[in-house]
Amino acid sequence: MITNLSVRHLAIVDDIELGFPQGMTSLTGETGAGKSILVDALGLVLGDRADSKMIRHGYDRAEISASFDTQHNTVLQHWLVEQELDDDEQCHLRRTITKDGRSRAYINGRTVPLTQLREISERTIDIHGQHAHQSLVRSETQRQLLDTVAKTKPLLDDLAQAHSLWQSLQQQLNTVQQQSQEQSARLDLLQYQVSELEPLALTDDSVQKLLAEQQQLSHLSQLIHSAESGLHQLFEQEQGSAYSQISGILNELEKQQDIEPQFINIVETLNSVIIQLDECGTDLRHYVDSVESDPARLDDVETQLTTLHNLARKHQVETEALPAHYQYLCDELVTLTNLDGHNEQLQQQLSEQEEVCRTLCNKIRVQRKKTAQPLEKQITESIKELAIPNGTIEFVISPMANNHFNETGADHIQIMVSTNPGQDAGELGKVASGGELARISLAIQVVTAGTKSVPTLVFDEVDVGIGGGIAEIVGKHLRQLGSTQQVICITHLPQVAAQAHQQLQVSKQHSTDSTHIDVVKLTKEQRVEEIARMLGGVNLTEKTRLHAEEMLSQT
Repeated sequence: MITNLSVRHLAIVDDIELGFPQGMTSLTGETGAGKSILVDALGLVLGDRADSKMIRHGYDRAEISASFDTQHNTVLQHWLVEQELDDDEQCHLRRTITKDGRSRAYINGRTVPLTQLREISERTIDIHGQHAHQSLVRSETQRQLLDTVAKTKPLLDDLAQAHSLWQSLQQQLNTVQQQSQEQSARLDLLQYQVSELEPLALTDDSVQKLLAEQQQLSHLSQLIHSAESGLHQLFEQEQGSAYSQISGILNELEKQQDIEPQFINIVETLNSVIIQLDECGTDLRHYVDSVESDPARLDDVETQLTTLHNLARKHQVETEALPAHYQYLCDELVTLTNLDGHNEQLQQQLSEQEEVCRTLCNKIRVQRKKTAQPLEKQITESIKELAIPNGTIEFVISPMANNHFNETGADHIQIMVSTNPGQDAGELGKVASGGELARISLAIQVVTAGTKSVPTLVFDEVDVGIGGGIAEIVGKHLRQLGSTQQVICITHLPQVAAQAHQQLQVSKQHSTDSTHIDVVKLTKEQRVEEIARMLGGVNLTEKTRLHAEEMLSQT
């Protein structure tokens, strides 16, 4: 449950701190005193959208903090542990909003995204706003109401995952079927292109070797001339060959090396040069003797390369890229050839996944129908207590059109209501008047609130439009809820406020240059005065005070 709420510099709030005990707490005060601002603050610290305009005039930042006791909230405890945000069974939230529009959120002192504040909200507080009845006419709200009481969330979570996978398979199948319609022409083209390239036995190595051979054959005469010229200059020219000159230098230095030891290393080097020159000569003579011009082979190589160049231009790739392109075409051909098999496989998977979804939908439907009948009875009884004596309510659960299903199940859920004798049940939004709709909504909220697992329930002026004995019944219902859950109720009705275990008075304080709200926890005597004010207005009489005392004494 929530134990403390601190609000600083929000709207007309300057700096207030509230404590909330177990049981029912009522917040009362004049119209426009700022009671709902506290609910807004609570919503902000639980992740609601923020606006920098909400910051109090003259300040750069608003700050809201809330503390929750997790001792009896095992769901919240486990979530905090999973998120590594646990801190000695405490849950402290903080939210700051700055003038530049930035907002920061903290859980137990650690910075977190707003989504985690909202997840805390789901596990701690259920806020019923004063306009909740307006959304009750929506089919989605009616479904959520029944699902909350039926506790179908685990099944709905499983269905959401199963439905997401079903959608993914459906999309894949649609893509494959669309490809299947287009594949015939593409398949013919691929088969032709592959058959055209296949005889060439294309590999990266074969293409590179062919290119290198063409280079060699086209320059063969020049290569032979260079080899012969090298032999002549190294060994064969009558005067001044490199071999004879180096040999002469070697002989001269060998004669002098005994005199000059430094010549020894030079002589060794020149001997090595002579040996290497001999090897070069041998290689050059072998090259000249073994290589001969082969015009026929050159024509054959150039013919092959011309074929490759033409095919590369036809396929819009470089010649060197032809092998990779050929492999790509082969892979695509295999994929398209296997497309029919993939189509059948996807259809089988889709059928199996649809069966998983429909099994979950059936389980959800059973749970909804099992819950609907006793819930109808409870709400009908509550409606009768709220001055609609002939009112009845019914949850109509019918299959979706065309055997359809989605992530919420396969049911269309609609609340049907009758408010007068002999009147056929009709859609809630069409049969009930505005006042009846508000009372029916309140009856539903009171009946269903006790079925929810969150420890704290907040009711923000949901009792607008009722009074007298009906208000007293509402107050008693809320007090009864307070015996098992923490209830915080903003109300203008003395009959409701008097039922609270604790009462806070909200008032607007004015000074010469500013306005702020003040919140006071009322003593028993102060509660008498406040209830009397709510009963009798500005001029309080002793009779009004006695009435207020009597109302408080009956709780």
